[in-house]
Amino acid sequence: MVQIKLFNVVDNCNPHPGITGLKNLGNSCYMNSIIQCLSNTAFLAKYFNDNGYQDDLNTNSDNETRGQIAEEFAQVIKALWRGQYKSIAPRDLKDTIGHFRLQFDSCEQQDSHEFLTFLLEWMHNDLRKDNKMRIDGPLSAAEKEWEKALKGQYSVISRLFMGQLRSTICCTTCSGKSITYETFTSLSISLPEANRCTLDDCIRHFVSGQRISGWNCPHCKTAREATKKFDFVKLAPIMVIHLNRFAGTEVGLEKKNTSVVFPLMDFNLKQYLVVDADSNTLNHPHNYSYNLYGLSNHYGTMGGGHYTAFCKSSTLNKWYKYDDHSVSEISEQNVRSQNSYAYLLFYTSLSYESYTYIDESS
Repeated sequence: MVQIKLFNVVDNCNPHPGITGLKNLGNSCYMNSIIQCLSNTAFLAKYFNDNGYQDDLNTNSDNETRGQIAEEFAQVIKALWRGQYKSIAPRDLKDTIGHFRLQFDSCEQQDSHEFLTFLLEWMHNDLRKDNKMRIDGPLSAAEKEWEKALKGQYSVISRLFMGQLRSTICCTTCSGKSITYETFTSLSISLPEANRCTLDDCIRHFVSGQRISGWNCPHCKTAREATKKFDFVKLAPIMVIHLNRFAGTEVGLEKKNTSVVFPLMDFNLKQYLVVDADSNTLNHPHNYSYNLYGLSNHYGTMGGGHYTAFCKSSTLNKWYKYDDHSVSEISEQNVRSQNSYAYLLFYTSLSYESYTYIDESS
């Protein structure tokens, strides 16, 4: 039986469900920060707390992790939401993850975005089930690529976190275009060369494109200068935005402390969304506004640093700071003050409450 190793349990201290800390197991603050952001993803927490995951567990031999990571993650989420513990030690989850990826088995600091990327991929594989999209009429190019990427296998992870981008490369000589599609579970965007900017500035810079050299134009049949731009084809119910603060320089990676002003409410992404003329399922009309509910913050430098999580409780409607085992209530002003430290932003769609993992393809 899977067990959660507890520490610092205070019998007469009954925190509200979800307001429980995580012990640092040796530079594991990067992991704790991500777990708390995912624990405060309301629908995901409910899915695990209600044991919805048990019917979806993929323990087949063709799945490397055979459901183990999703099972261990579920036990941690249940303990965090039990409302009995001041803090817990997620050692079994860390050990299991370290078994499949040695870099996470060490006591060295890791990147929280990299950890999130691996964790979402593993849990998608642990929970994926065959579920073909039911579509009337021909598939659009975007829908074909969506099905190809997922291989007809969906999970609570893909349905909550996965979106789709359209990449357009245009030859500056003949104006010929090449269009491709790619899926994402988090959007990694670079920061401008400025001391201060807005999140909208970063998104606009990401989608507006860049000039590239040596692109083999299929029309000119030779290498050409070209422009490459992105558009959103499908927005995820949960949009995770990675502010890439670690940029390459002549002397290696350095951290950018750019102050990024991000909205807490009503972050509208509709202006960045395109609709294929022949698309009939990926672009259902819905609310394109998002509210912030989680941040993974990084303090320090490349050589050494610390991660925390700031999350808004969906049940208490209050913000909390999760600093490993310590949890404390904070104000919205505290959240806004993280402009130079925010590393991952977790946004939830305002249409999120009507979203269902049970039969999203209908």
